[in-house]
Amino acid sequence: MKQNRSLTGFGFFTLTAAMLMSADEYPAFAQSGLKATLFLGVAGLLWFLPVALVSAQLATMPGWGDGGVYTWVKGGLGQRAGFIAVFFQWLQITVNFITMIYFIIGVIAYSTHFTQLNSNPWLKFSAFFIIYWVMTLIQLRGIKGTDRLVKWTFSLGIVLPAIVLLILGAIYLGQGHPLQFDLNLASDLRSITKAGSITVIVPYILAFTGIEASASYINNLQRPTRNYPLIMVILVVFAILLDSFGGLSVAAVVPANELSLNQGVIVAMGKMVKLIFGQTLPILVNLLGLLMAMGMLGEISSWIVGPVKSLLVTAKDEILPTRWHEVNRHQVPVRLVILQGVIVSIIAAILTIGFGGNNAAFSMAMSLTVMLYLVMYILLFTAFIYLNLTNKTKQASFKIPGGRLTCLLIGIIGLIGSVLVFSSTFLPTTSTTLSTGTYALVMGGFLIVVLAVTLIIYSRRRTKPTKRNWHIRHLRLEEVPRFTPIQGRGEHTIEIDVDPNIKDSSANH
Repeated sequence: MKQNRSLTGFGFFTLTAAMLMSADEYPAFAQSGLKATLFLGVAGLLWFLPVALVSAQLATMPGWGDGGVYTWVKGGLGQRAGFIAVFFQWLQITVNFITMIYFIIGVIAYSTHFTQLNSNPWLKFSAFFIIYWVMTLIQLRGIKGTDRLVKWTFSLGIVLPAIVLLILGAIYLGQGHPLQFDLNLASDLRSITKAGSITVIVPYILAFTGIEASASYINNLQRPTRNYPLIMVILVVFAILLDSFGGLSVAAVVPANELSLNQGVIVAMGKMVKLIFGQTLPILVNLLGLLMAMGMLGEISSWIVGPVKSLLVTAKDEILPTRWHEVNRHQVPVRLVILQGVIVSIIAAILTIGFGGNNAAFSMAMSLTVMLYLVMYILLFTAFIYLNLTNKTKQASFKIPGGRLTCLLIGIIGLIGSVLVFSSTFLPTTSTTLSTGTYALVMGGFLIVVLAVTLIIYSRRRTKPTKRNWHIRHLRLEEVPRFTPIQGRGEHTIEIDVDPNIKDSSANH
């Protein structure tokens, strides 16, 4: 059957670039000063590109386009490894909700001058709980209106403030104001050799995660063999420039020891405005802050239901118990969404109340997110290497230029990079007060619990197939909300079978 090559190179670029524009990561980049550009370059070239190329080749294997990482890893390492990969991919998003809502709370606290909202752990958790569950309840009504909402919140709440920040940064520098970070890159490079300094790479890896989802649409891309690698290289350059300027704009006005990871952007804007115009202009700064909060709310709305559907690809193999496959009349898997909310709330309570909800908690949430996600990527690269060693990827319609030797080299580079960064998540960041041993124990304990739960769920899978009155379908390209961050898209949907003779109560439509 002839492929629908309806997506131009620019269309694919904009589809993928939406995930790279997020101002909430700028303070984390700002902590590294001028090193930010170096780390972005390393993460982009030695990790982002391998992930993108590997995902593209696996996504174009015959019959593998619909399952995402579950199908890819399963094809190389077996069903259990595939389930671990997709389960960890979903779980990392539950932790990432915490950093996003921390950002919202910090911006609202700054804009409304209600500082206790961000400093009092109980108040902060209460705000977190309300924001998350209100957004969850709204999303239980389906995603019909989410695309329109996210389109506006993305434009007004993410793109516009980011552009304003970059313009203010340029004016700030043009007026000759002093920089708050060290311009001596040599001393920055020497600091990398210090123990634990590798942990600063974590937010840079997080900035590039999720590209494996866009690889599913390579079959819609015009001239994919030429356009896909070219677009990925352009995206790396685009992301490095955008994130570098954003991070350095924050670092230019806010000293590293005064940075708040969830308020850094709005604080930087406030200082820039005061120094540039000679007055605080609170209305402008607060408006920008509220727009950023609105942008993040829109992003969260697209994440709540979409990632849960990544687990539904395992329904075909009946790994999850039947009751977890049930959906409401809006095709939302309610029980999985509620379970996700309970997990998010428990982790948020631990980080916010137990660890204070400060920079240390924000950094730990970020490290937890990367740690879980990298388990999936380690399995992905391992499966890719095995598949190439056994020459099982020769049927892919997109092949990485250079043949099998190049494929193995890219897979090994990606695997080594993933393992190194995964190891770094067990080292405490500079913002935490925990000792190295305690921090590693907390992170290791979390990983062991998650892995144990994953294996227990898999061990209870159904081994005898049952008839169902529904099936899972991969979303067509035109059904994908263009302004929804890649990690938040519902890549699959549930449809009722039209055969009236098939009756099963496992899906409640």
